This record gives sequence, C-alpha cells and structure tokens, in this order.
Amino acid sequence: MISFPQALKTLLDRTPVMPAERIRIENASGRILRQDISADRDFPPFDRVMMDGYALRCEDIKTTRDFVVVASAPAGAPAVELPEKSGSCIEVMTGAPLPCGADCIVPVEETEPQADGIRIASNFEAVHRRFVHPLGSDAKMGRPLIRSGTLLGSREIGVAASCGAAWLEVSQLPRIAVIATGDELVAVDETPSPHQIRQSNAHSISTALSLAGYPVMTSGCLRDDETPSGSYLRKRLEESDWIILTGAVSKGARDFIPALLENLGCRSLFHGVAQRPGKPAGCWLGPAGQMIMALPGNPVSALTGLHAFVLPALAATSGSKQQKPRLVLAQEKIDGLHGMTRHLPITIATDGKVTPSPTGNSGDFIGLLRSDGFITIPPRGEFAAAFPFTPWI
Repeated sequence: MISFPQALKTLLDRTPVMPAERIRIENASGRILRQDISADRDFPPFDRVMMDGYALRCEDIKTTRDFVVVASAPAGAPAVELPEKSGSCIEVMTGAPLPCGADCIVPVEETEPQADGIRIASNFEAVHRRFVHPLGSDAKMGRPLIRSGTLLGSREIGVAASCGAAWLEVSQLPRIAVIATGDELVAVDETPSPHQIRQSNAHSISTALSLAGYPVMTSGCLRDDETPSGSYLRKRLEESDWIILTGAVSKGARDFIPALLENLGCRSLFHGVAQRPGKPAGCWLGPAGQMIMALPGNPVSALTGLHAFVLPALAATSGSKQQKPRLVLAQEKIDGLHGMTRHLPITIATDGKVTPSPTGNSGDFIGLLRSDGFITIPPRGEFAAAFPFTPWI
C-alpha cells in the first residue's frame, strides 16, 4: 500500500498525452488547446466608438453648443472625415470607427435635436477621447493571447474567433469505458429484489466525466464471474484508452478484478492506497498502454476516487495546464487519520470557510447531497494551514 500523494504522482507520471487533432472552432468548446493563438491584428483594429452619439472636436465646445450634423458613421462602414469647419459633427453608432479629425464623443442622451443638427446640454463636460476604445489598447498584433494547454471555454472561443482561428489544434478525446461490477446490481428500470440494488456507480461516474468534457464511449456492468467478465474486459481493452472499474477490487473471495487484469496482461502500478475512503483503489497499465483505474464499489469511494485520481489524470492526458488546487480554511479543527489521507466531504459557507459534512459510511451515497465537495487532509502529524478542495462535478 502506498500513500495517496505517491499514488497520484505515479498515475500522473505514467499517464500518456493524447495526440492532437484539428477541428472546427464550432466543435472545440470544452476541449484542450494544443497550439498558441496570437493576435492576428491590433485589438481593436481602429479607434472604436463606444457610445451612440456625435463625434466632434473638444475645442469646438468651448465656443458653441450648437452643431451641424454633416454625416453619419454606422458600425461596419469605413471611417469618415470630420470637416475642419467649426461647429461640425458626425452622427456615430457604437462600434463605428472614430471619424478622422474628431476627438470627442457626445452621447445622444446629452443632446437635443435642432433643425439642422443638435444642441449639446449645457452641463455636459467634454473629455478628450472619452467613449473611445483606442486602437491596439487591448492587444497588439502578434501578442500571444491563448496558450497551449488551455481549456476552451466561452471566453477563449470568442477570442480565437476574433483572431480568425476557424480551425484549432486540440487534444483528441480518450476512448473511455466505465464498468461496474456486482451480482447484486440490477438496471435502473428494473425493480430490485430485497437483496439487490440498482446500479448507480456507472451512471454517476459517466455523468461526471461527461460534465468534465470526457464523454464515455462504453458503459456496462459485470457479474462476479471471472470467465465471462474476462471476455468482456478483453474487448474493452482492445477499443479503449481508459477503463474505469468499480467494485471487486479489494481482497475478498469474490474480488476478482486484480487477478483478471493480471491474466489479461495488465501490469499493476499500485493497488491499495493509504486513504479513506477508497483504500482498495488500484491502477494498472494495459498491454497496449491503456490506463485502467479500479475503484471500490461503495458509491462514496467510487465517486471520490474518480475526482481524486481519474479527473486529474484525464486533464494530464489532454495536455491541460496543471491547475493549483483551491485551498480552503476550516471553521473548526479537523484531525487527520493515523497514517492515512482523508477525503472529507464538506460544505462551504459564504465567507469561504468549510464545515465537515461526512456521510454515514462509504455506501451513503445520498449523504453526498449535503456536501459541496471534499477536502484532502494529510495524515495525522502532518501540518496543514489550509486544505485542497475538490468540488463535486
């Protein structure tokens, strides 16, 4: 049995990075970028008007409040030129280029219409280049804007589109299989007998993976019988990059997964982690480099293990930049366990401090509804002023 930090490091060190693929920007949301994106022009590419109103010279307002509207400048049209004649102005719309020769924008709310122009409110104070978004003030051409390893969300997609990046290099999605085990499990739409339970782990894990940006290719359930399970698991190995198993991984008489994986040519990276919940967890390397993570069957242990091990490893396999965990403070003293890492469900108050919200036991899946996530507490005797927080997905 190894420590939780050792187990996580072992997993991350052995996780292969997926190759890149080129896809359209419309399909890139939630993917990990594998190229740098730089500004292909100055941003904004012109002095951009930020208010509907009138463009004029600040100097002219010192002598008059009545202006003649000589032209109109809508967004999307080339810049027009303000005549040199004093008292001239150009009607402008938000997003239009600032007319050449103008250095002041008067919002339309600060004006009154006149027969051949406008009158500016007497209390309006002209400010040089106010309501103008200056050329190149956001970014100069060639400046790197989004780095490789970035998760592509709404902001990143918007910036990439502005730079003309219609096609993007992103990490390929790993082919993932999620497999639950247990003779006691029945399908969700079946009525269980008194000695049975509905299968929930594969659904819970598949949902978390999908929400994290890793859709599951295959989801299934195995009986506690090594022979048919071996045939099924062999097929999953042939078509998967990642296999996530729950159940039958401990040391009981019917915990057949470790032996079955060995018979299928898989090599153990670790089996047994000094943590609670999830002590029986293990990781194996498949014959072709597939990653196999075997988690306990108890629902709390399975979902905690997914968040503590699998999701960080999938981020690594996608080439994602390593994120520092969020650290939180506890409102009360929380003791660690002797020789073991503890993943403790907690709730977060509005001030950011946390309160323990433990489940009744590792099978109390319903109890997780009371918590926001879990903190990871080092073994007793190891000081921690704050604790890494992992939110439930």
